[in-house]
Amino acid sequence: MSDRPKIAILASGSGTTAEALIHATQSGVLDADVRLVITNKEDAGILQKIERFNRQDLDIKVLVINGQTHPGDTGRGEQTPAEAQAIYDAVKEYDIDLILLLGYLRKVMPPLLDLQILNTHPGLLPITRGLHGEGVQQFVLENHHEFTGQTLHEVIAEYDSGRIVAEHKLPVMSWDTVESLNATVQIMEKAYIGVEVDAYLKSL
Repeated sequence: MSDRPKIAILASGSGTTAEALIHATQSGVLDADVRLVITNKEDAGILQKIERFNRQDLDIKVLVINGQTHPGDTGRGEQTPAEAQAIYDAVKEYDIDLILLLGYLRKVMPPLLDLQILNTHPGLLPITRGLHGEGVQQFVLENHHEFTGQTLHEVIAEYDSGRIVAEHKLPVMSWDTVESLNATVQIMEKAYIGVEVDAYLKSL
């Protein structure tokens, strides 16, 4: 068993950034292992990607945990108390050192907030705080911002307000569209994620 730091990924979508992160662990860019992937969607594309990695003997555990599997009263977009507790228990069971939110569309709730969590955000903070997806770039264009970019930050109770770990700026050109900016920011995110997480782990 590897003694490298152990990472858990929380994701809701296709898992392309998670795929880039796992490739970084294989290439030596990221000195860590992804041991656990949790999604809140039973049909999330990340599930197929992890299945392919597991055929390479990576042994990444996959769990589907959401408000249906663990129901309860909660605010819009938030994890239910039972959902948050189930994720917390799984993270503890697998002795995870760091949780990464990679396109995870649920607000993290206690007791998870007691753990070390990083989130990727497709914009510059704090100016795009609370926005997600293409809404970030729509906001950037409508407000004539000079730059957009990609941010990795620590997760705290207040949304998109944790300490910024890494930030990469992208100049906004006169011909840019929501689609062009979104595509370029996604490329940036995948290119930098392994290096950023590795530097963060080494700083702990």
